[in-house]
Amino acid sequence: MKSINPCLMENGRELKKNVDVFNQNVRANEGYKYTTNAPFSSIVANRRLTEETLAAIPVSSRSVLDIGCGDGSYTAEIKKARPELRIGGFDPASEAIRLAAAKYPDISFYFGNILNEKDLPPEKYDIGILRGVLHHLTDPELAIKNSFLASDNLIIIEPNGNNPILKIIEKVSKYHIEHEERSFSVSRLSRFVRSAGGAVVKIKHVGFVPFFCPAPFAKIIYFFQPFLEKIPLLRHFFAAQIVLTAKKAGAENKL
Repeated sequence: MKSINPCLMENGRELKKNVDVFNQNVRANEGYKYTTNAPFSSIVANRRLTEETLAAIPVSSRSVLDIGCGDGSYTAEIKKARPELRIGGFDPASEAIRLAAAKYPDISFYFGNILNEKDLPPEKYDIGILRGVLHHLTDPELAIKNSFLASDNLIIIEPNGNNPILKIIEKVSKYHIEHEERSFSVSRLSRFVRSAGGAVVKIKHVGFVPFFCPAPFAKIIYFFQPFLEKIPLLRHFFAAQIVLTAKKAGAENKL
């Protein structure tokens, strides 16, 4: 694991207050609230995203970098499913990185801020994954630009900013406010990619179960989810997540 410099947390490097909130989550829960001791809704929502993540990683890939890996839970799921891959994890939350490095010693974890080019891992990867990261950041476009320095091909997974219900939740939910969440529409995410020097390869809308949804409602939604995902207009505006794959302009498309 890359050595942890506490000054990174204190002196800025464009880190937001929510990094400390994530560290507090780890100290209180030994992991993030939606990965460790998670409710039913978070378990099935995460499972759907992991399915899409694995489906988007080509068989020919040799290495994957999980950018914004948090406590390493998602990173470890990739390693378990694809043990032949060289996998790295990268995150600005020091407590999360310490926990991840201790729990998953077969994965290389790095401490750093994706908004600072100097913090990037030393080696380049075939595929970079930004799963639930951009909506926490001050500059999503810069994050994508720097991610293209770490990998020419990116898998970006974000809450569906086209969803009007989510936009309301972001205004009233204590959790969303504390973690400084702001979702983006498909068109805006696509603009971020193009402005960062990339090209969008594919866009999908997946999942309907919200994180932290009461279990009785989550189970009903989960039952109907496979059918709901087949309705184009419905999934565009009410699916939970956007899965966008992108490549650096001029680079070979490996996705």
